[in-house]
Order: sequence, then structure tokens, then C-alpha cells
Amino acid sequence: MKPLLCKGYPTRSIWANDLLAKKRGYDIPIGTFWDVSIHDHVPSTIQNLENQPYLKDLIKANPKDLLGPGLNTTDFIQCVYLDAKDNLSIQVHPDDAYAQKHAKDNGKFETWYIIHAKPGATLVGGTTTTDANIIKKELLSGEIKPYLKQWPVHTGDYFIIPNGTLHALGSGILALEIGTNSDTTYRFYDYDRVDAQGKKRPLQIEDSFNVAHFENTIGFIPVHDTSCRLCEDPFIVDDIYVTNNQKIMCGPAFCIITNVTDSDILYTWKEDTQTLPAYDSLFVPYSAEELTLHTGHVLVSRPKKG
Repeated sequence: MKPLLCKGYPTRSIWANDLLAKKRGYDIPIGTFWDVSIHDHVPSTIQNLENQPYLKDLIKANPKDLLGPGLNTTDFIQCVYLDAKDNLSIQVHPDDAYAQKHAKDNGKFETWYIIHAKPGATLVGGTTTTDANIIKKELLSGEIKPYLKQWPVHTGDYFIIPNGTLHALGSGILALEIGTNSDTTYRFYDYDRVDAQGKKRPLQIEDSFNVAHFENTIGFIPVHDTSCRLCEDPFIVDDIYVTNNQKIMCGPAFCIITNVTDSDILYTWKEDTQTLPAYDSLFVPYSAEELTLHTGHVLVSRPKKG
């Protein structure tokens, strides 16, 4: 099967910005675009097939050709854009065992590639103490902010967020989240914000403490201008600056190619040359085998299995 051009599933949030929404023709802020997703809550569709079918339905009908031999939906990698005008809530994700028991979902391990960051932008990744009793006391008293570890953020930085780690994007950041196939998030702290109806959003404090590992820290790779591997466990992410008509091989499994620039990229598959638009993603099925990128800057994500 040919490479599949994905169309993201949009969801709104009180923290949403409109940077990506405007580029995609929306006249309202959209906080999240689930660009490559097979989750039932937020399924992406395919732009370059007739009737724009759901990617999840294509995989269900033919998992071997789409994913690769021996792989299933637990091996899937999702790519999600987060466009933050304001701070996101402080969150934590469970591992597989907890998520499967309590949410009938997979656990979530995610990474963030920073597409754009305003000067002085920061994010939360981890805590300044490993003592859960101190953290709970300060959370309940409303004094948790000093215990949230802040990281400066620049365009092109890459962050790795293991499950069990408290985290949140700060204001003025557009990020590409690459992670495992899950939509389970526990909201730990939300700055006492209220929604349009004047109500505070619910917190999941008990679940948060059940799954949090306060000794966790996040991985960090600063902005750079050469090709390199960003992540290799539990999935693989390569940062590629394309030169000289570079071939991308699927190998034993599917891969996802995301254009992380504001310029279109040309690619060729079996002598057919097409465009990968700015900030869009191609799901390249296992059966596609390979394609050629002609120029540009992309992230290539693939499962570790296979």
C-alpha cells in the first residue's frame, strides 16, 4: 500500500492557541490535533484515499501489510500536535498494567519535539523532591508550584517523558508529541483555573499518586542542526535533515514521517512524486517498503519491535 497522508482529529482546550489552527483553515483555537492516531476517542483519517477512511479501520482490516509481521495496535505510535497559549495542567500517565486495569487503555510514554517556543518559554518535567508526602501536603495547601521542576524551552529541543513523570507544556509552545497508543491522562494540578461555565476542571489526585514516580526525571536533547537519533526505547525517533534524495526504508515495520518545517516536502514512492505539506505526517505502511525524500527536515518514528 502507498504512503498514507494523515489528517488530524482536532480537540479544543481552555489553554489552546491558534498557530496551527490558522495554518489548517480553522478560525478558532485548537489545542490538540491528533495527526496520526488510531485511538477510538480521537481517530485520524487518511487524506489521499477515496472517502478519507479512518486509519484504524485500514489497520484492523489488514494489520500485517499496514503494521508489519507480528505487530498489533499496542505497537502503534501516535503523533499529536499540542498548541499552547496558556500552561497545560500538570499531568501524569500510567504504565500499561495500571492503565489496562483502571482505564481499559494502554499506558502512555511520550516525547515532545518543540516546533516553536516563545522567548522565555518553560515546561514542567519532574519534581524538585522525591518525597511523596511533601508533594501531597504542598498540593493540598496550594503551594505545589515551587516543587515542580521547570525546564527552559527553545525551538528544536526534544524532551522524553517516561510514564509516571509529572509534566506539562508551558505557555507559548507548539510541540509535536510522539508517544505510545493511549489517551489516558491523570490531571494532577490545574492552577485553580475555571472553564467557560466558571467550573474548575476535575483532578484525578488519587490516580496521580498511584502512578507517579517522583524520582523520575525527563530526557533532554537540545536543539541541533544535524541528523541524529532522538529516542530508541520504547520506540525509535530519528531526526533527519534530508539531502541528496534520501531513501527512507520501512524495514521490518511501518514508520511515520513528519514534516516539522513550515515548507512543503516532495517525496517519491514507486516513481510517483507527491507533496508532504508543512507539519503533516505520512503513515508509511510496512508493505510500502521504502520511499525517497527529496529535501527538508523530518522526524521518522518507528516501533522498536520488528
